[in-house]
Amino acid sequence: MHFVEGILIALDALWANKLRTVLTLLGNIVGVTSVIAVVSIIDGMNAYIRTEVASEGSGVFNVQQVNTLDILSDFDKFLKSLHNPDITLSDLQYLKERVTLAEYMDANESTSAQVRYERRYINAVAIQGRSENYPMLGRYELKDGRHFFPQEVAHAAQVAVIGFDVADRMYPGTDPIGKQIKIAGVSHQIIGVLEKRAGMLGGSPNLMVIIPITAFERMFGSHRSITISVKAANLDQITECVEQTRLAMRILRHLGPKREDNFAIVTSDNLIRVWEGISTGIFAALIGIVSISLVVGGIVIMNIMLVSVTERTREIGIRKAMGATRVNVLWQFLVESITLSAVGGVLGIVLGFAAAAAVAYFSPLPYAIKAWSILLGLGVTMAVGVFFGIYPAMQAAKLDPIEALRYE
Repeated sequence: MHFVEGILIALDALWANKLRTVLTLLGNIVGVTSVIAVVSIIDGMNAYIRTEVASEGSGVFNVQQVNTLDILSDFDKFLKSLHNPDITLSDLQYLKERVTLAEYMDANESTSAQVRYERRYINAVAIQGRSENYPMLGRYELKDGRHFFPQEVAHAAQVAVIGFDVADRMYPGTDPIGKQIKIAGVSHQIIGVLEKRAGMLGGSPNLMVIIPITAFERMFGSHRSITISVKAANLDQITECVEQTRLAMRILRHLGPKREDNFAIVTSDNLIRVWEGISTGIFAALIGIVSISLVVGGIVIMNIMLVSVTERTREIGIRKAMGATRVNVLWQFLVESITLSAVGGVLGIVLGFAAAAAVAYFSPLPYAIKAWSILLGLGVTMAVGVFFGIYPAMQAAKLDPIEALRYE
C-alpha cells in the first residue's frame, strides 16, 4: 500500500470518529504542547539573558562583597561570604592605580526611595549611586541632556539622570532637564533623561534615578558595600584583567597564599552558566513529566488501533483475498498509527506556540520559536506512533484471510 493512501485512509478514519479522535490524541496533544511551550519560553529567556548580559558591556566584570549567584550553586559558600569585608570607594581608588589592564572602572550602590516633583510622586524607584564612568560600562543611551562630570562626582553634586518612565510620569508634556526632583526628600537637579529600555520579570529598568555615588553616600550613608565594575581595555585579555584585579584585591586585604578570597569577582560567564544550569534542569524535569503523558497517549493509540483492527477484520480479509500481502497490511495499519500520533503532535505544536505567545503577552516572559523544537515535537510523536502501532499492525497482518472474511 502506498504511503499517501495509508495517510488518507487514516485521516478519513479520524474525521469519521471526531470525539474518539480527540480523546485518543489528548495525551499526545498535552505532552507536545507542554514541551513546545516550555522550550519556547526557555529559549526566549536564554536569548534575553544573553542580550542583557551583552548589553551591560563586553569585557565587563564586577568586584562584590558576595557572589549572589552562590545562593543557587553553593549556599554554604554564600552564607560564609556574608562575613566578607565591605567593598568601599577607597578600594576603587586602589584598583584604579593598580589594575593596568582595565580601561574603565565604576562604583555602584543602589536602594529604593520615593521621588517627588511638586504634587506628583512615585514610590519604590530604584536609586543608583554611580561614578562618572557608568555610561562606559553599560547601555545608558541618553534621550536628552548629559551624564555626570567627574567634578560633580568629586564634590557630591546634587544632580540626577532619570529613567524614561520617571520622566514620562513625573514631567508629562514638559522638558525635565533643569528641573528639580526630590529623592527621599532631598532636591536634585535633572541633567539627563535616559532612552527607554525593555524589561522583564516585573522589573522596569526605566523606573530609576542615577546620582553621583558620593551624593548617594551622603544621603543614605556609607555603611553599605559597593559594587565595582571593571571593563578590560582589551577583550582578548579579559582573563588576565580579572586575575590582575583579584591579585590587587588580595594584596590590598593582606591575604596569604593559603587564604581564600574574601571578596567575589562575578563575570558574565558566571551568570550565563548558572542560568544554563537552571534551564537545563527545568528541561530535564519536563522531559520526565511529558514522557508519562506521551506513554499514556501511546497506550491509548495502541488500544484504538486494536479496536480498529477488530472493526475492520472483514476489510482485511477482502484485501488479502485480492492479493494484499502481510507487509501491505502491516504497512497500512502502521501508517495509520503514525498519522494518528502525528496529528496529535501537530495540534500540540500549534497549541504549544499559542500557549507560549499567550504567556508572553500577559507576562514579561519572552518566547522564541525554534525550528528544532518543531522537528522534536513531530519526531517524538511519530516515534510514539511507530512504537505503539507496531503491535496492532502485526495483529492485523497475521489474520487468516478466510477467517477474516467469515468475521461478522
